[in-house]
Amino acid sequence: MNSSLTSSTFRLSREGISARIALAVLASAGILYANITPVIVSGLVQSAGYTSEAAGYVFSSNMYGTALGGLAITFVIRRINWRKTAAVLLTMLILADILSALTDNPSALYSIRFIHGLVGGALIGVGFSVISHIRNPETTFAILIAIQLSLGGAGTALLMPLIASQGTGIIWLSLLGFSVFSLILLPLLDDYAVTENGAQTEKPAGRAPLVVIVLALSALFFFQAGQLAAFAYVIEIGISHLFSPEFVSLSVAIALWIGGPTALFVAWWSTRSGRTLPILGGTLFMVISIAMLLLPTSWIFIVANIGFGIFFSLTIPYLLGIASELDNTGQIAAVASFISSLGLATGPAIAAMILGGGELSHVIYFAIGVLLISALLIVFPTRILDTKARRGSIEW
Repeated sequence: MNSSLTSSTFRLSREGISARIALAVLASAGILYANITPVIVSGLVQSAGYTSEAAGYVFSSNMYGTALGGLAITFVIRRINWRKTAAVLLTMLILADILSALTDNPSALYSIRFIHGLVGGALIGVGFSVISHIRNPETTFAILIAIQLSLGGAGTALLMPLIASQGTGIIWLSLLGFSVFSLILLPLLDDYAVTENGAQTEKPAGRAPLVVIVLALSALFFFQAGQLAAFAYVIEIGISHLFSPEFVSLSVAIALWIGGPTALFVAWWSTRSGRTLPILGGTLFMVISIAMLLLPTSWIFIVANIGFGIFFSLTIPYLLGIASELDNTGQIAAVASFISSLGLATGPAIAAMILGGGELSHVIYFAIGVLLISALLIVFPTRILDTKARRGSIEW
């Protein structure tokens, strides 16, 4: 299919590249803040006087809200109009970011970011469910990761120098702009059949064996917890090595800019080599990259960040793609959005708790251990899916 607009409805071709980009933008709006996690944490520490632990808890309150929002939407995803729901949720995200920019009260910020998370999590669940209804979902997820990391890199490079003069409000206002853009794209998307009474019945009901679902979602949880535990404190780690804040933020931005486009390789390659090898290889090299952050050498710090960005971009689309292929209805994809967000919330929360006296190396050890657990858990599900359909989508 081509990606041009149809003349009669002004809708994007449902599986064209333009539609995949628009869906990736929609599913990213509620979680984009996670890609500037180091900016949020360091910004709150430097500008608002938070401790490193308290700044981590602000982010985690946002992310736990995201997880709960993702869970709530799973119960109604097949009974709602996804387009109207997405429009309402995007509007609420915009309001939450405006309120975040206007408040200086820490307690109020915890509450507002938690509510933002609830709304964003529901939006992610809607987006994931829609994506699961098109072929080769890992392709769309790769585009999603490319967009998120590229914008995360831009945010890191542009926002960090502004925080000293503008305060942390500039962070929330930058997120607002992306939600507005998502709202503009929403009417261009096709009418994907997500509801129980949808006009189109694309696949019969069916799902993977329970053990496959549990292991795959557990692997996704541990992967997200491990990678974000390290990423949330990467700027603080660099500063602890006595690197300048400018050097550290630029290193992280460059890593995101390189890592983002790398995800497009997955969009092109898809499942030609199956799912097992890309996930295990990507996770192993992520572990090596994270371990390198312990070394207080500037060029190693840059290489470690770039490796982190590249191998995260190569791995997470496959994990999300697997989650989207665990059933034929898209309901497990919505559950996966909750599990993913729960991992993203739990990683930085535990990292904040184990900082103990500013020992950032504890965070690195935690991240490495959790990522290795993820790699062990995913082996059985990927082998089952690769056996059933090594290339292409799966129907249960």
